[in-house]
Amino acid sequence: MSNYVVIGAGVIGITNAHEILKANPNNKVTIVAQHFPTDFEFKNIYTSPIAGANWESFAKLDDTFVQEIDTIGYRKFYDLIRSRPEAGVTKRLNSVLVTHEKFRLDGGVKKLPWFASGEFSKEIKFREYNDGEFDKEKFVYGFEFDGMVIRTTYYLSFLINECWRMSGAAEGENARFSIKRGTVSEVRDAFQLSSWNRKVDYVINCTGLLSRNLLDIDIKEREKMYPVRGCVYVVKNNVGIKKVTVVEIAEKDEGLYIMPRREGELIIGGCFQVGNEDKIVDDALSDRILSRCKQYLPQYNWDNLEIVRKQVGFRPFRKGGYRIEREGRIIHCYGMGGAGYQSSWGCAQRVQDLILCKSKL
Repeated sequence: MSNYVVIGAGVIGITNAHEILKANPNNKVTIVAQHFPTDFEFKNIYTSPIAGANWESFAKLDDTFVQEIDTIGYRKFYDLIRSRPEAGVTKRLNSVLVTHEKFRLDGGVKKLPWFASGEFSKEIKFREYNDGEFDKEKFVYGFEFDGMVIRTTYYLSFLINECWRMSGAAEGENARFSIKRGTVSEVRDAFQLSSWNRKVDYVINCTGLLSRNLLDIDIKEREKMYPVRGCVYVVKNNVGIKKVTVVEIAEKDEGLYIMPRREGELIIGGCFQVGNEDKIVDDALSDRILSRCKQYLPQYNWDNLEIVRKQVGFRPFRKGGYRIEREGRIIHCYGMGGAGYQSSWGCAQRVQDLILCKSKL
């Protein structure tokens, strides 16, 4: 039996808590965080509840580390689709279309993702579009695969409830899971924040962007973290779109992605503004993103689009990629950028590997 404190209640933190509880029926976990999925208001540092979210791995062709992590996530989400409809994960075809401008920017080279070939491509039913399946005046090529949409607030609450279920008790010494609202200025502060009066064996640091504020993390490491701003619009899905649709354009920090949720909503984004921490969505950006719906996908009914709300989030990117690393009894797990959901299960498995490795020493 081990006693853990997880710092952070984003998708990475909660998934790690889930996997720790699952790994050993005697493990205890306290999540310490400023915000939780059931809050009515989310601050700019808490991105997980307002993400899209879907699966479209961003791993480079030679990055087998992230490829393996994202493969684990894909399979886990499809297990949930098949067996746990209450998790808020819905199967959707994922369609990607590449404009002429983006193709020219890429040097006239077709750039297919790593999952376009190999055995995994068969598993996700990856296929390129034939010429008659897309508008050749707007696009050079496209492809689709079996994907998904994750209703983030439902899903995060589902994970929390699964942790409570495994706990077996709501509080007291018999409980195995607890959440505690709080902040830390240093990672090692968390060793004093367990809900049980016993030694904390491990602290799992899942603080995302907040890791750049933790004073016992080396300054060079803290400086590796940076935000990439995203703006999304939750709208009523009266336009008739059924696939997750991504349009790749030539703009440096803008694009278009559309995610139909089963609750009758669409998530429309996007922008990828490095270092921008403005919380306000300006009208000009809204006009550009929403006008691209009509420009590139005129076959759908975009008239009278009803926006339910606008959301701004800050993806926690890290120079050098994911940090899943052990420092004594502290394990860091952050820096997944915009891949938090699709990488969450694989990252949690890597954390378990680090714990087990230490246990065998």
